[in-house]
Amino acid sequence: MDKPKFKQFELPDKILRQLYELTGSAECYKGFIIAYCNEDGTPIIYTNCESQITESGLIKSIENYTQEYSQNIFEAEEELD
Repeated sequence: MDKPKFKQFELPDKILRQLYELTGSAECYKGFIIAYCNEDGTPIIYTNCESQITESGLIKSIENYTQEYSQNIFEAEEELD
């Protein structure tokens, strides 16, 4: 049986604009970074930031998150051994 053919999913621009408007304050710090996998398993990353400072802060937060996540996984694996 053939796999059904669907149009490749993309987040609608309207949703991305609304998300941007919901971030930060009216004057500053607006921005987001979204990561997800499409139906083929390919990572997709959307970013929209008002300034380089906001984008750098978000990237640093993601780096901290992934570092903590990796450390927690490592510790959990050690406990299983």
